[in-house]
Amino acid sequence: MPKINSLDAIRAEIVERHNIIDWVRVYPWWPRPARVKVLFYADGSVRYDGGPFHGLKQVLATLTANHHPWVRFDITTVHRTVDPTADHAGLDLAQALALDSFDELWIYSINSGPQLSVAELAAAKTFMDTRDGGVLITGDHANLGQAFGNLPRAGKMRMLPAPQAAPPAWNTTLRKGANATFEFDDQSDAFPQPLTLRKYWAGPLWQAPHPVLCSPYGPIDIFPDHQHEGEAVAPAPSPVSEWPSGVGAEVIAWGSIVDPSSNTVGRKVGVLSAYEGHDQGVGRIVADSTWHHHFDINLRGLPGNPSRPGFVTPGTDDWLASARKIEHFFVNAAIWLAPPARQAEMRAAAWWPALWSDVLVESIELARLHPAYFGKQAYDALGRHAPQCATFRWIWDLVPVAVRREFPKFVDPGDPPPLFEYVAGVATRQLMERFEVSRDRFPDEAPSLEEITKAFAGVADQAIGELASDLEDRARQVRALAPPKRRRPARK
Repeated sequence: MPKINSLDAIRAEIVERHNIIDWVRVYPWWPRPARVKVLFYADGSVRYDGGPFHGLKQVLATLTANHHPWVRFDITTVHRTVDPTADHAGLDLAQALALDSFDELWIYSINSGPQLSVAELAAAKTFMDTRDGGVLITGDHANLGQAFGNLPRAGKMRMLPAPQAAPPAWNTTLRKGANATFEFDDQSDAFPQPLTLRKYWAGPLWQAPHPVLCSPYGPIDIFPDHQHEGEAVAPAPSPVSEWPSGVGAEVIAWGSIVDPSSNTVGRKVGVLSAYEGHDQGVGRIVADSTWHHHFDINLRGLPGNPSRPGFVTPGTDDWLASARKIEHFFVNAAIWLAPPARQAEMRAAAWWPALWSDVLVESIELARLHPAYFGKQAYDALGRHAPQCATFRWIWDLVPVAVRREFPKFVDPGDPPPLFEYVAGVATRQLMERFEVSRDRFPDEAPSLEEITKAFAGVADQAIGELASDLEDRARQVRALAPPKRRRPARK
């Protein structure tokens, strides 16, 4: 029997809360999941279990609860100095990155002084630029986390210095909880702060939040609150040597200040910012205004204090909805930050079971006659196995970057051509033909992820060609509806 609040016990809570099943046992003919290796790196007084913030067990358990059948997160925890609960301690960032071929780096820094050596910065640059490694960076108020302020791109996506941890200029996102006043311990209650979300074009969804803020329960529009957060920002994307093509980050979610102790009540606070590095040939980045959104003192509350139960303990009527949404943020971030090679593996592993869904095997005959309709069916089938925002990105990422950059000129006026639907339809048709999908039988086993990934070759060119041809046919049909022009009688 696992100890209460042990990592295993918390993981069991999460599995029950999200109705997670043993995918491999129930569906042995599905592909083995993509493996994403994540390095957690902390410094100072941050601890993975215990310490002043009670640890990061909720996040670690969430990522290893196997929410989806197509991905597994293998996590290694490292502390810069001393933490008996870390897998490794006493390693600088370069040494930590050398432990394995990591795909992601999640940083929990409280140190305020510069600490990264030339060797560490070189290792980080190789990780982010050459291996397309994803980075999640956190900190808190004032200079907390500035130890990573010179990390390329990521270090600039948090305000440094941020407002201090004192009124009246602090970034307090607290909401009242146990009583009518705003108190520091309200960060540990079950009342979250609401978020305002940036929206993006998302194909059939039309508009959706950033992929890290989508969930099966709707947009992730709430977050833990805290009395003195830092701030996520969108820095100027210069120099170009640091920000390829001069493309920068965006703030994707804002909190707001309502605590009257502040002199900026009503001000929006950047809670999350994101950098889409894959389109620029480098890694993606998520910056969080504070690591308090991740710590157990906020997520699990104050032990033994029923008025401060956090978000994952029954304490209010809507605690379950809050817990599910917040936990999905961590999973979404780990999905989105994975390098392109891991994205391709996740796409392949998720798409395979969708091929055998009833909606697709019963409409395969329409795949060539109506690729847009078939694409909508494919998108729906794939969405049964993966978050809709992740599904959108996997399909849209099959389109070359240059085409994706030009496409907004069709989106902005409204009613864009159905390129997304054609890509989804052609990709699914190609996979079904390649693997001889039949309504008469299930496969005994799945091909390798590499085999499935190869079957996506040429999808975008084929889809664009078919779309252009169909639009030309439709234009000819429309022109044929026009009545013949009458000839004017000749004048005598």
